[in-house]
Amino acid sequence: MNIKSLLLGSATAFAVVSGAQAADAIVAAAPEPMEYVKVCDAFGTGYFYIPGTETCLKISGLVRYQLNYSSAPLVGAASPVNPGYKWSTYTGNTMFRVHVEAKNDSELGTVYSFIRIQGNSGSVAGSGINTGSTYNGYAAGFYAGIDSGATGFEVGAWDSYWTRFFGYGGFTDNGGSYKFMGNSYAAFFGKVGNISYTAGVDDFTNTAGKTAGLNAAVKGTFDNFGAALGVNYDIAAKSFGMKGYVSATFDPVSIKVMGLYGSNAANAYAPAQGFTLLVGGKVQMTKQLFAAVDYSYSFTPKTWNVVGDLGWNVANGFAVLGSVGYNSAKQTSGFLRFQRNF
Repeated sequence: MNIKSLLLGSATAFAVVSGAQAADAIVAAAPEPMEYVKVCDAFGTGYFYIPGTETCLKISGLVRYQLNYSSAPLVGAASPVNPGYKWSTYTGNTMFRVHVEAKNDSELGTVYSFIRIQGNSGSVAGSGINTGSTYNGYAAGFYAGIDSGATGFEVGAWDSYWTRFFGYGGFTDNGGSYKFMGNSYAAFFGKVGNISYTAGVDDFTNTAGKTAGLNAAVKGTFDNFGAALGVNYDIAAKSFGMKGYVSATFDPVSIKVMGLYGSNAANAYAPAQGFTLLVGGKVQMTKQLFAAVDYSYSFTPKTWNVVGDLGWNVANGFAVLGSVGYNSAKQTSGFLRFQRNF
């Protein structure tokens, strides 16, 4: 065997061994793409699954800058510091809000929760419409419940279920009949066809001299029309009350007539003693522009208030709202608001 044959044989043997080793080699698999956020479309837009769970989460909120005006800015102040200054952003309306909503299906229905964290511009003594000692005010509201579709139950410490059941007054930002109650509550609710109902108890012990309130209401929605009627009872005030409305929408016009009653002025559910009437209207002039007006009248004592709004949705997520109001005390008020929603 010559040198050439020996070299060729060695090369062939090395190639065979190397090929066998290559066939047995472990090759690391390419990593699979990781899905960091999975969209949840079971409860509407904006929800995503919390990783590793079947719970859907939605984060939203707003940032608002608002310039306020009042012709009588310091009414009721014991020691007015700036009685002649009528413009301010330090009245609690320049703010931010963050909303966190969580929902998931269960064998009993949809389990849900809502948290709002809000920071308001406070009022600095001597530098705004209101006097005070705080620069910023922070608040949190929350509720949670379970909704089977036909029936449900909710508990929370926020604007009571009773108030939200009727909606927020008329069509303007200050319709004159709506008051944020900000109390703890528990409520049952349900729906049969086009009819919804609720019954609940409100805890008013965060207000001096108050204990609790009872309420029940029913409402219906039929095509372009809606109506609601409810009763309430303020236990500490020993006061009976009622609330109801009728509404109609004929694009681009919407109208609403609401009535409220409290057997005395201490009723936590009513804005005044006796009857209060609210009439409101809204015109959606274009997709971006609307105008609204609300007029409210209380019979005891005889007071009235009229408010007009003009809103402009400048771009997706950004809107401008102007409002002006005048009341029976011959006071003028208004604001210019810039708001970013997300």
